[in-house]
Amino acid sequence: MTDGRAKTVRRVPTSALLVSAALGAIQALVFLAVVPVTGVLAAASPPAYALVAAVHTALPFLARVVTRTPGAATLTAFVAGALTVAVSPIGPLGLVPLLLGGLVLDLVLPLRRDARVGAGRILAAGAVAGIALFLVALPVFSPEHLVPAVLVATLAARVVGEVAVAGVVIAVRRLLARAGVVR
Repeated sequence: MTDGRAKTVRRVPTSALLVSAALGAIQALVFLAVVPVTGVLAAASPPAYALVAAVHTALPFLARVVTRTPGAATLTAFVAGALTVAVSPIGPLGLVPLLLGGLVLDLVLPLRRDARVGAGRILAAGAVAGIALFLVALPVFSPEHLVPAVLVATLAARVVGEVAVAGVVIAVRRLLARAGVVR
């Protein structure tokens, strides 16, 4: 028997899907622009690479914050990864850090649609994403970079980079809200 209440299905708005896909395509262009630099930095200086590589979560992060839709960061990262898999130095494995970054952002930010997210929570999400992305990169470190000083510097650079991206996302959200594009 039913209690007379209709079950409501919460659907993701088409606008959130379109914004996520568009930002994923733009993120793919950003990836193409920085891959020559990150390719060199990864081998030469893991901390410098970690700082620059934070740019790869910028638009998935923005999609999640602007659309207020759980899963938007992961979808945006997937679109970016799918579009860049052919030009990524590591091929299809390039999807792993992109998707992990998006997934972490989606899990740390509110799981309810339309929940207002404060700046502190956005900065915390950036820090957590930085730690997760550092951990996923550990297996590809060269043996000469597996020393405490390089590891600590790389972790710090990854967190600083992701928190800086979070700060940019906060600023862009404010500008978009002031322009009346988002609430």
